[in-house]
Amino acid sequence: MLVSENKAETVNGSKQAVNGASLVRRDPTPALTKTKIAKPETSKELPPLEELKVLPSDEGFSWANENYSSWQRSIDVWSFVLSLRVHVLLDNAKWAYVGGFTEEKQKSRRRKTASWLRECVLQLGPTFIKLGQLSSTRSDLFPLEFVDELAKLQDNVPAFSPKKARGFIESELGAPINVLFKEFEDQPIAAASLGQVHRAILHNGEKVVIKVQRPGLKKLFDIDLQNLKLIAEYFQRSETLGGPTRDWIGIYEECATILYQEIDYINEGKNADRFRRDFRNIKWVRAPLVYWDYTAMKVLTLEYVPGVKINQVDTLMSRGYDRDRISSRAIEAYLIQILKTGFFHAVPHPGNLAIDVDESIIYYDFGMIGE
Repeated sequence: MLVSENKAETVNGSKQAVNGASLVRRDPTPALTKTKIAKPETSKELPPLEELKVLPSDEGFSWANENYSSWQRSIDVWSFVLSLRVHVLLDNAKWAYVGGFTEEKQKSRRRKTASWLRECVLQLGPTFIKLGQLSSTRSDLFPLEFVDELAKLQDNVPAFSPKKARGFIESELGAPINVLFKEFEDQPIAAASLGQVHRAILHNGEKVVIKVQRPGLKKLFDIDLQNLKLIAEYFQRSETLGGPTRDWIGIYEECATILYQEIDYINEGKNADRFRRDFRNIKWVRAPLVYWDYTAMKVLTLEYVPGVKINQVDTLMSRGYDRDRISSRAIEAYLIQILKTGFFHAVPHPGNLAIDVDESIIYYDFGMIGE
């Protein structure tokens, strides 16, 4: 549902007060100048989305309950770990296969275990969803069946209610929604492990997206990472889980650092600005502009830059896009990041890469960056 309010005065990037309510600049860093690219004249309304999915709600999950205790959380986490341990043991034990062991039987059982694992990860919530997404790119650590199933977590993540989103935005930015935005779309266009994204229009007519962090995320991280440290130490001692050949403690430490960095949206905004600056002279790489007047630690407002997901090959072909050119540009963009600027986007899964109408590559989500 699109909600329109007309009570507020016009807002632009330099005004600091609307209807007497102060819009405090959350960061002294000036926004980068937006490069003007010639495009057809567009409507001042949010365009309809071709495939706006109704996302599942988080209301049925225990981790979304404000009264969820740390003791219950620890019990849920360790129950999952021990169950996973049993599943992996049975998958690898040749004596556990009725009628004799075959590789085909093992693959079939692993697929069932992988499906069970994905459902458990969703039940455990944001921390484990994020770790599952990271694991889906690590075929060197996990069986292919696990990697394929965990890759589904990139798109199928529960959303929280519009009421929570609105309350969180107003709390972080210090003003009512109708004062901040001319229009605000209640239904999120995407939900990720750590937050979700809503479309809106500023009072000056500019279209934006608002990335809103999940409420209670820091508290959940604190509990989960205490348990994950113990789990990493347990995995490190287990030969079945490859302890002697894998640095599980090192993986835990890296994940802990990444998770805390990703819930700092001020840091993500700075990363996005730096990425834009690195590619300011390359027209076929784009990153959304950050609106610092509407950004805080847990709310990030960005330029609305829609595109076709890079893995939607049929759509790209139906629109006549040159796949060879897109592939070459994607490779060149990463070579520039790694070999020239030394500052690279560290989560290039299909949810974070899209193609614009002129075949430019659009990068989203700068919470995880490598140097």
